[in-house]
Amino acid sequence: MPQTLNQTPSLLQKTSVQVVLLFILIYATFFQNLQAIEPSLMEARNFITVREMTQHGNWLIPTLNGEPRLAKPPLPTWLTAISVLATGDLYNLGALRFPAVLISGLAVYFLYLLTRQLTTDRLLPFLAGAVLATSFSFFNIGRQGTWDIYCHAFMMGSIWLLVKGMQANSKAFGCFVGSGILLGCSFLSKGPVAFYALLLPFLLSYGYGYGATAFKKHWFGILLAFFICMVISLAWPMYVYLQEPAKLATNITNESTAWVNRHVKPFWFYLSFPWQAGIWAIFVVAALISPYARQRIAPYGNYRFFSSWIFIGLFLLSVIPEKKERYLLPLLLPMALITAYYIRFLLDAFNRRNTTRADRFVFRVNGILFILIALGLPILLYQKAFAKHSINLNVFVVSSIFYLVLGICFLIAVKKRNFGLFLIGAIGVHILTIFILLPNYQNMLYPVNNYVGLDKVRAQKNLDKLPFYALHEISPEHIWEIGKKVDTITVVNQKLKLPTTFPLALFSRDSLSAAMLPEYNLRLKPLAQYQYDRRHPERVYYLYLISR
Repeated sequence: MPQTLNQTPSLLQKTSVQVVLLFILIYATFFQNLQAIEPSLMEARNFITVREMTQHGNWLIPTLNGEPRLAKPPLPTWLTAISVLATGDLYNLGALRFPAVLISGLAVYFLYLLTRQLTTDRLLPFLAGAVLATSFSFFNIGRQGTWDIYCHAFMMGSIWLLVKGMQANSKAFGCFVGSGILLGCSFLSKGPVAFYALLLPFLLSYGYGYGATAFKKHWFGILLAFFICMVISLAWPMYVYLQEPAKLATNITNESTAWVNRHVKPFWFYLSFPWQAGIWAIFVVAALISPYARQRIAPYGNYRFFSSWIFIGLFLLSVIPEKKERYLLPLLLPMALITAYYIRFLLDAFNRRNTTRADRFVFRVNGILFILIALGLPILLYQKAFAKHSINLNVFVVSSIFYLVLGICFLIAVKKRNFGLFLIGAIGVHILTIFILLPNYQNMLYPVNNYVGLDKVRAQKNLDKLPFYALHEISPEHIWEIGKKVDTITVVNQKLKLPTTFPLALFSRDSLSAAMLPEYNLRLKPLAQYQYDRRHPERVYYLYLISR
């Protein structure tokens, strides 16, 4: 049974207090400044699909720039479309990202509830939720309108209910039905991704950590969950198969090929995975050093289960040739779990004054690192923001004072070996950085005065009825900014290969001349120039009107 921490305030051990504190942390981390960062490539694709779904009613066969988008199941798109319809603004980034951050918060609570199933310790579930919410890659991905967070959050909820059902003394069919529904929601969010990257490692590690008998008692409930999952999961693919069989087959082939041929990285590409945890990275590394961590975590939980979940997941992700850093998202869930158990040990050990040299070394390294961060951030704010007029004097002074206070807290924590004070300070740095640095992130990195982006095209109402074209391929980010479908044209024998319908609007990264028109009775009229890259504001799209 887990040990208890006598010096933990009883108030912090109350479920209601923990739920409220996690809500505050989630709100501060995920719901603030949602419009601060421009959409990424993946977000742009998703937002275009949402826009076309709401404008053209493509609810069952989503499209991307007018073409069927069957590679991504539609549940996240539906939720996002409902969000923007509720606000009445298709370009409200806060509304577009709101469902994703809501699901991210739900994932935090799912991990909290799973931890309650795995331990009788009253503090550990709160620590697990807090570590996950403040892990860099988790909140970074969770604040974006990408679909990765949906499938893994639903899968986390399914795993919680699965464990709850398996640990129940009765048949607990309600837990398995709920688990099956969430499994289906995970599939409808991103297909089998979370089944491979999160569920399979969990099942293997759970069986390894607790024995295969852990599944036998409730085998019927487990089968029920997977049956419900199949019914929900196959509903949309079957509909698409009946409507667009050829395109569905092509998409399946393309996605399968992508796993092998696109973004190929070596097997060891993910070995730096602990740094995805951000402020908890050093604790993650320490918790995964088995000779050191096993004996420390064992009194609180099943170390073999936690560590094998991480390493099996890492192996399964590494054998897939296609690799991206965001694909490590499912690994952050067991990482937050094992880190919480290790932090729980450190809290107890430092409060009891029963630490080893290795424990003190881990704490000291983290303490010194956070002292440098807290004292260095005011300097960064001055150089990158205040000196460039991105923030005013009041914001700079108040922020600097807060960071300096946190730096003093870290100094005191290291000197007096107060691990609890260190944890409070670490979360304080996290929250303050979200509030201060994030809104000014783009201007700090790429300060551009009088930036005229492609989003200004949407204000040109005289262009609404014109078909839009781009010379050569145009990226999804730019299509999203422009605000409508953009077809592609090419150049053949130094002449524009134009459609037969005029007038039309044409975007080109190069200046065009009338000599490139294929017919003598066509007119080429320059309309405007728009910047499309904050890193290189000199790069522009020329907008032309071509008419007879």
